[in-house]
Amino acid sequence: MSPVDAKLARLLVGLKTPAPEDLQKAEAIALAEAQPLHRILIDRGLAEEETVIPALCEALGVTFVADSQQVGPADAIAIARLTLPWLRKRGVLPLLAPPEAPQPVLLADPHDQTVLAELAFLLDRQIEPRGATQRTIRSLLADTSFASPLAPTLSAVPDPAPEAEAEDGPVIRFVTETLAEAVSAGASDLHFESMAAGLAVRMRVNGLLAPLAVDPAIPVAAVFARLKVLARANVAERRLPQDARFSGVFFGRKVDFRVSVLPTQHGESLALRILDPQALRLGWDRLGFAPEMVKDITRCIERPSGLFLVTGPTGSGKTTTLYTALHHLNSRRSKIITVEDPVEYTLPGIQQVQVQDEIGLSFARILRSILRHDPNVIMVGEIRDAETAEIACRAAQVGRIVLSTLHTRDAQSAHMRLVDLGVPGYVVDDVLRGVLAQNLVVIECPECKGKGCRTCGFSGATARRLEVELLAFT
Repeated sequence: MSPVDAKLARLLVGLKTPAPEDLQKAEAIALAEAQPLHRILIDRGLAEEETVIPALCEALGVTFVADSQQVGPADAIAIARLTLPWLRKRGVLPLLAPPEAPQPVLLADPHDQTVLAELAFLLDRQIEPRGATQRTIRSLLADTSFASPLAPTLSAVPDPAPEAEAEDGPVIRFVTETLAEAVSAGASDLHFESMAAGLAVRMRVNGLLAPLAVDPAIPVAAVFARLKVLARANVAERRLPQDARFSGVFFGRKVDFRVSVLPTQHGESLALRILDPQALRLGWDRLGFAPEMVKDITRCIERPSGLFLVTGPTGSGKTTTLYTALHHLNSRRSKIITVEDPVEYTLPGIQQVQVQDEIGLSFARILRSILRHDPNVIMVGEIRDAETAEIACRAAQVGRIVLSTLHTRDAQSAHMRLVDLGVPGYVVDDVLRGVLAQNLVVIECPECKGKGCRTCGFSGATARRLEVELLAFT
């Protein structure tokens, strides 16, 4: 018997309820079925929840709310995110608190670790559990006078799609568990895809996609609606692409998800880029660069001015390499500003600016403003148009080192690509200090020879090897 169950039993003996024989019976069942004692007492009708829950709260050392009049205002945003069906099913009611404080939550079962973990993830906050009876929580959720102050705030958060309502509880659990599995596996991205046969879910580990098991009973539309609600995307829009993002707490750390929604023939396809701070490996040696290569790269980026480019296919680690270069250059004597779309990871001591094309905040516009701040180092997430290329090269001519990425097949093509974007060849010759071309080559799992097995998490690969080519210009 767990310490909580033992303390609960002692408290119930002191209360003289339930009857001694009923308590002994419940203890025997709880031990045999490995279930919490309070659940056996309530679910089997051996004791009233009005007796058990207050005693359980005392055993846990949490507050018990006996009267609905003691409850403060509810948290409208949290209710909208969790949805009423989910709250009713689990006996949960989030209460309002300052953003920096833990989220107080009324729970009909304050000892349910699964629900507490789900709440921490879905609300992206530390949870302060408070006990209450199921009857009190359901009464508050059904009370229109209690709910009326929420109406103006709820309108700011997209409602779940109608299809999501009936299966809301299982859908939320499925989405949460799938995200947790992807983070645990170290996946770089996660794909939810509408197929003719239903929902397909795949995660990319070590550069290869691996399928995940999906319950056929899970409604496809409800899964997409749930993910859109988390990302605060438009749930009703299914004809146009959307981009959004959200965060969650997994295994004690915050993880960001970049969301892209794409309409397809059979429905929607939703891709999540997983930005896990623990997966960010800064340091040349940790990325797999040879010592001689590191010397050549640092010689390029430590120049007082000029342009240093990293090229390679999507998913080859270009951004991580640039972050490592910034980490190398970062000091109290240098002012570093980045322009990113989006800001993937927060770097201490560096000013990071996110592109927002929808309001006209483009790479080029931010770059023009950055120059007025006189930085020593500028990082541009990607040179993708003529205006950005022209401003980046101009900045590199006048006492600044500019780091960026460029989509080319190899290092030799970078010069021609800048010329194609409209930068005069003599300017490119003047500012270009180095071009690093890199790729991550998959190392097949030796156990299954790339077919997928338990050893490699059914991805077919155990790791990836970095292949690089550097062109350095004097």
